[in-house]
Amino acid sequence: MAKKETQATATAAADEQTANISLTLQDLIFVAQIIQLSSQRGAFRAEELANVGALYNKLVAFLQSTGALTPAENAPTEEKK
Repeated sequence: MAKKETQATATAAADEQTANISLTLQDLIFVAQIIQLSSQRGAFRAEELANVGALYNKLVAFLQSTGALTPAENAPTEEKK
């Protein structure tokens, strides 16, 4: 009986942690910025660039479709102050 209670407690704790996880549009803008900076600093190998670029383009298109970025913005940049 104690084993079932321990499993139930562990499952409830895992569900609570999962419920607290969130991803915002601002987080995705930061991801695009990280991809830009990593590319500029040579963090990717040549054979990885096509995949990284495709992901970046999808991310920017998604952000533009949500209104988080305007189409006039070619790429996410640091937050304007």
